[in-house]
Amino acid sequence: MRDKELIALMRSVLNQAKEMMTENPYFTEEMKLTLINVEEPGKIADFVCSVLNLKREEFQEILETFDIRRRLERTLQFLARELDLVKLQRKIQGKVNQGVEHNQREYYLREQLKAIKSELRGPETRDKDGEYYRQKIEAAKLPPEANERALDECSKLDYVDPSAHEYTVIRNYLDTILDLPWNVPAIDAIELPYARQVLNRDHFGLDDVKTRILEYLAVRTLKADVKGSILCLVGPPGVGKTSLGRSIAAAMKKKFFRFSLGGMRDEAEIKGHRRTYIGAMPGKIIQGLKSTKSRDMVLMLDEIDKLGRSYHGDPASALLEVLDPQQNFEFRDHFLDLPFDLSQITFVTTANTLDSIPEPLIDRMEVIRLPGYILEEKMQIAKKYLVGRAINDSGLSKKYAPVISTQGMRFLIDSYAREAGVRRLEKEIQKLYRKAAAAHVEKRSFPKVLGPKEIPKYLGKPVFTRADEFTKLSIGSALGLAYTSMGGATLTIESRKFSGRGRVKFTGHIGKVMNESAEIAVSYARSLESDEKFWTKNDIHIHVPDGATPKDGPSAGITITTALLSLLRNKKIKAGFAMTGEIRLSGDVLPIGGLREKIVAARRVGIKKVIFPFDNLRDFEELPGDLKKGIKVFPVKHYSEIEKLLF
Repeated sequence: MRDKELIALMRSVLNQAKEMMTENPYFTEEMKLTLINVEEPGKIADFVCSVLNLKREEFQEILETFDIRRRLERTLQFLARELDLVKLQRKIQGKVNQGVEHNQREYYLREQLKAIKSELRGPETRDKDGEYYRQKIEAAKLPPEANERALDECSKLDYVDPSAHEYTVIRNYLDTILDLPWNVPAIDAIELPYARQVLNRDHFGLDDVKTRILEYLAVRTLKADVKGSILCLVGPPGVGKTSLGRSIAAAMKKKFFRFSLGGMRDEAEIKGHRRTYIGAMPGKIIQGLKSTKSRDMVLMLDEIDKLGRSYHGDPASALLEVLDPQQNFEFRDHFLDLPFDLSQITFVTTANTLDSIPEPLIDRMEVIRLPGYILEEKMQIAKKYLVGRAINDSGLSKKYAPVISTQGMRFLIDSYAREAGVRRLEKEIQKLYRKAAAAHVEKRSFPKVLGPKEIPKYLGKPVFTRADEFTKLSIGSALGLAYTSMGGATLTIESRKFSGRGRVKFTGHIGKVMNESAEIAVSYARSLESDEKFWTKNDIHIHVPDGATPKDGPSAGITITTALLSLLRNKKIKAGFAMTGEIRLSGDVLPIGGLREKIVAARRVGIKKVIFPFDNLRDFEELPGDLKKGIKVFPVKHYSEIEKLLF
């Protein structure tokens, strides 16, 4: 007679198996009948396990278990596990079926909506967009190619699904076409007296630039179909290149758009992205036309010398088409893919130096150099523009604003702001008036007049001093003039000798051209002073100070030669001279560039005597009278003339 526990185990197995059969569709009717007819506990366990999805080790475990109770208990555990898996599987399948049904339902509803819209053709349907764009295209009077392309894109709106990505792309494309100023602008009458007044109001000096702009405006007055001009303003930071672009637009009564090319490395920034890309957009040129709604605007390309290049392309090469009047009348942006006439745009580019700009790009532009300001010009700029702006920015009224005396302004420029531009000068003036504003709010005393004695109390010790190195040079030293991206600069070239084996060392972060120029200077100096004992028993070290600043170019040749001859002859050169010029092995002095900036640099440190190549005499004669005033020049053809002057 079976005990009650065994009977309970059998019934549990049968119940679980029946539940499993209802959940699992793979159990056949024959399996169910067999299970009902089996009466022996061991056979029940064997049969149930045989239809379960067990591992080989688990099958072996059931066969090796001879204890009936233990075998039934193990079978119950396997059944419970399989039942849980089947339930989980059914749950997952239900979710999948629900998702499929939802998608099918949406699809059918969408198809029904299409059919309803195609039947109704009313104002609430999608073709309202197509009709809207067709009306705008007709009113815009686009050129034939643009009109045809716009209508083609418009027709796509009738059958592209509104929820599709392509629908948005087509709308953006049509909006871009319709936002552009396709029609040729009417040429406005240009008033030259007004233009001259605007240029003189906004900027002090810069006569060459103003003359060129006024000439261009005069031609526009006489000839209506003149192509847009391309000006390149080159000069050190802070001389007013960017602000001059705004003044040009104001003088022409044209709209102004500016964007910086500094650090730009992607060609698509200029020519746009193709519409196949996600997030595609037109280039900066087309964006400027959309923004200003004018095709004869003034477009400023700032910092063109800071363009980069990468695997995305070369933006400088992309600009070759933009800045060529013979090509840009049918400029094709990648996004737009339609010819657009850029020839009416007046392009203004700015740069600190031309060295990093490709030659083909320079060839397309008219280069106008903006020199650094001398002390007298800075004083006028500070008086007319900077002081009033600083008072306004500080919030002081004219009643409480201190006055910077003439001597005080001269001291401020000479001791704190000697750079070519006026940006640092403006910062120092603003600092003075901020301190005055703080004193006024805190009810502290502040001088009514700021002179050379008062300024250091508020700005600290002077940054620059008129060091004796510019007027009293030691043996082996000479003062040269250089032109850098920051404007003109003075370089005291030093040479020293040590016991050694005839080696020559150059230091000071000098470039390849300047290093070769130094070698030529050494060879020429050696031809003049052929003391073999000196050259074989000594090492010579030539240094160009301010070692952190890169320096290059051949114009330091005569300065290095002079420093070496001073060392060889153990004689100081005459005081008060600065020089610039390239030297040949024969001693001939060759012309150099940037003479104006170098003259400005000499005046800035109080040098009144300048030696330069004879071929640059014409450049000196073309300088403004104020700049030449007080400067004594010595144009030379051969180094022997410099020897007579300095030794």
